[in-house]
Amino acid sequence: MGVPVTYRGIILSSHEAKDKDRILKFLTKENGLLDIYAKGTGKLGSINAFISVPFMLCDLTVSDSHGYLYLRSGVIVESNSRIMNDLDAITAASHIGDILSEMSRQSDNSSEAYEIGVYSYYYLSSDVSRWKLITALFNWRVLSVMGYTVRYSVTNDTGSRIEDNGFYYLSTSGGDVYSGRKGDHGFCLMSGTSIAALNYISDCGLKDLFLMNCSESLTDKLFDFTLRYMSYQLEKNYLERFEL
Repeated sequence: MGVPVTYRGIILSSHEAKDKDRILKFLTKENGLLDIYAKGTGKLGSINAFISVPFMLCDLTVSDSHGYLYLRSGVIVESNSRIMNDLDAITAASHIGDILSEMSRQSDNSSEAYEIGVYSYYYLSSDVSRWKLITALFNWRVLSVMGYTVRYSVTNDTGSRIEDNGFYYLSTSGGDVYSGRKGDHGFCLMSGTSIAALNYISDCGLKDLFLMNCSESLTDKLFDFTLRYMSYQLEKNYLERFEL
């Protein structure tokens, strides 16, 4: 095997392989998404058994053998353990992991994917009751990084400025916003406050982003809209996981 190298990253998923081995999807900042083969970690008493739990921030030491990475040892940096105690949080964390994997396939986005992932899992573990809001914040920020969103300022039909106390119809397939009623299919009725929140999510610092608080009704709107928008842009039904 090659010279051992240590990477810091997030375990996005951990899947069983033959003979109680596991294969990890491990997201790093500098090297993107790595597949790491962990031999014997499913055996009783294995010192690396911890890697069977996803969503942790870890330092993993690996060796290269014939183009494959094999786990040598590891240390937990942040366990994010509270996620595993709540079914809704697990669902949200799994969704986040799937999107991070998709996002990191674009090499230009792997560093930002890692940073968003670190914040997302940390704040989700800190307060699992905020799972719906954290999912919405994550969704829109990722879409913004990937270039799928716009900054809303005026309506497409009248050119009028979007006001906080107004209500508007936002397209779930693009950046259009209308002041007049549109058909239910492909549009969501959103308040001006929720649109301002989307603009803020796109631009603010990551720490400020995940400290953001919203009312329950606003959280529900952002959650529903961002999932529908993401489903269209990434051509996959992300609503099914949340039974929407």
